[in-house]
Amino acid sequence: MTEDEADDMQHMLRYTVRILIKHPSIDPARITSVLGLEPRYTAIAGGVRKTPTGTILSGVHKVSGWGHSYDVGGKRPFFSDVGEVLVKLESHKAFLAEISEGGGTIELIIHLSGEMNIGDTLSWQDMARLSALHVNLGIEVFPNS
Repeated sequence: MTEDEADDMQHMLRYTVRILIKHPSIDPARITSVLGLEPRYTAIAGGVRKTPTGTILSGVHKVSGWGHSYDVGGKRPFFSDVGEVLVKLESHKAFLAEISEGGGTIELIIHLSGEMNIGDTLSWQDMARLSALHVNLGIEVFPNS
């Protein structure tokens, strides 16, 4: 394999790790404050709906939403990032339980590009950790993105 081919392979080995929280009424600013993570997405229940570019849409948000994500490149074992996120979330277990018990959902989503074969295995220990925090795990594939 040439150096250029190796660089191309490293570029194609990319994914995004996303935390998505939805709740009937929580203020997204509170989620930011408690978790200490900067959101890429926020919406407040009853607030005006907008596209990412700021165009106003009809209706209002039915629930509050908050999302934090980060991109990873050049790495094949994407579930290793689940373990890293879990360490951060476990220190906020009571807050996550409050969200879940209040009718909200917490999701940890891995976005894969679909350009290259990439796979990993989530350990039963990390599955148990996700479950203890009431966190759902999602995998999304975006071909040709």
